[in-house]
Amino acid sequence: MTASNGCCRFSIARPRAVQSQSTRCPLQPLPIDPLLPQIADVVRRERRLVLEAPPGAGKTTRVPPALLGALANAGQSVLVLEPRRLAARLAARRVADERGETLGGSVGYQVRFDSALSPDTRLLYLTEGLFSRRLLEDRDLAGVGCVVLDEFHERHLHTDLALAWVWRLMQSARPDLQLVVMSATLESGPVAALLDRAPVLRAAGQRFEVAIEHLPESRKSLALQVRAAVARSLRDGLDGDVLVFVPGAAEIRRCLEALTELAAASGLELHALHGDLPPAEQDAAIRPGARRKIIVSTNVAESSITVANVAVVIDSGLARIASHRPWSGLPALEVRPIARAAVEQRTGRAGRTRAGRCLRLYGAADLATRPSHERPEIARSDLSELALTVAQLVGRADDKALSWLDAPPAPAWSSALDLLRRLSALDTTGALTTTGRQLLRWPTHPRIGRLLLEAHRRGVFEPACAIAALLGERDIVARRGLERRAAAAAVSGSDLIDRGELLAVARGARFAEGALERLGLDPAAVRTVERARQQLLSLRPTGEPARASADERERRLQQSTLAAFADRVARRRPNTRTLVLASGGEALLAEE
Repeated sequence: MTASNGCCRFSIARPRAVQSQSTRCPLQPLPIDPLLPQIADVVRRERRLVLEAPPGAGKTTRVPPALLGALANAGQSVLVLEPRRLAARLAARRVADERGETLGGSVGYQVRFDSALSPDTRLLYLTEGLFSRRLLEDRDLAGVGCVVLDEFHERHLHTDLALAWVWRLMQSARPDLQLVVMSATLESGPVAALLDRAPVLRAAGQRFEVAIEHLPESRKSLALQVRAAVARSLRDGLDGDVLVFVPGAAEIRRCLEALTELAAASGLELHALHGDLPPAEQDAAIRPGARRKIIVSTNVAESSITVANVAVVIDSGLARIASHRPWSGLPALEVRPIARAAVEQRTGRAGRTRAGRCLRLYGAADLATRPSHERPEIARSDLSELALTVAQLVGRADDKALSWLDAPPAPAWSSALDLLRRLSALDTTGALTTTGRQLLRWPTHPRIGRLLLEAHRRGVFEPACAIAALLGERDIVARRGLERRAAAAAVSGSDLIDRGELLAVARGARFAEGALERLGLDPAAVRTVERARQQLLSLRPTGEPARASADERERRLQQSTLAAFADRVARRRPNTRTLVLASGGEALLAEE
């Protein structure tokens, strides 16, 4: 989709063809159902509502359809913002099934790389990030009657921006707009106060008893600890599925390898579950089957979706949590202990449809030292992308222009403005420059956008898309490929360019698993980076100059990268590994 002024674009996959007619799913009674008429009435009268509903109450799939029926303008739509792609897709499919409709008809979803929607879609589940991109071309949300912020407690940057901007619209250009904030572990007081004493409703839940056991601390690898916990459950008479929570895809892969023999001997199916899996594999993990399952998942299974027949949850107590890499200046995911609220969410997965058991791979004393909730991203992340978006929405990068639930920390906001000025995205008043408006074309961090813009100007846009995807996603070199990586680093003198070449080789090999392993590459990471590369490539600006020759390409790629990281340029002190940074201060060059 492209803005009418051509300054900002966001990309989604081509909408899927409307699927075959759905068979109406019998409506299983859920705890939220008796409250639906009151919810619809309060929102109709007050235009805003804070809803607390425990896991399993049915808020994600039952409340939005009720709000759709309560809209005064029958032609308006309801947008439901989800923190994760998997939750958005599965919730939309469930609602369509319950209504006996085709997915992509009146009910649809829109996530990165995938969507199912049509001109008839009036109930749309989408990720928070895509909502932010939507605002760049439609800041008044024309045709939208209600915005629902689901699982608000996760407090991503996009979540806080959505709350602040929708509330601003409700007080100005869109007095008819409605807003519902929902969560299972929400501290409702501050949200209700921000929304001018918004009504608060609390729904009863249905949770079966869950027996909790903290296992002794172990020095074994996480995969072996998981295997031991699964074996213990089997010895104790496991009569359902096992849901295992680990931090990320790499840990999932190692756990599946450690569980292969045990699962085969016990007649159990093994499934991975994370956001980068193809939809068919995600569905296979969640869909009830004839045999018992072991599902090894990231935190995508913490909320918004129900995994049926789970008898045992095994919780590592860890997750990859968004943070900021000070050196690269880019967002990062770091493995950290989860907060107590997330622990409760995970534990509750074993009590959604039956009595269950939770085995925690950490001690009770460890749990007691953890914070009650994770700090919101706005308090711990780089804010340059947020500041650039605010500048587009309100005319300048002014953090005081919106009413925030938690105000951006002044030092972080100041650092963000400094970076955007270095990138030539803002002028001295905080207003967008021509370059800043061009950076909004790409759904990336401003540094990555600056790299792509410079590469386009220098005629190396296509190879730069690979470098941008590598910087914005994760390393494609597997741990077991570190030696190959060291050898490859000597090819061009730039690890980024070398990885771009490795990605091209993988593409030439049609991403065959065997070929990727021989190259020392992580297949899952390669697929993720390649999808991101293709998305960026599809957003190529018009009027690119003549492409650089092979002899010039490497130098121009390096120059394009330096345009995005000018503050990371350094001079090495003679005969030392000490680096003097252009932005001030020093760094140490790694021995390798």
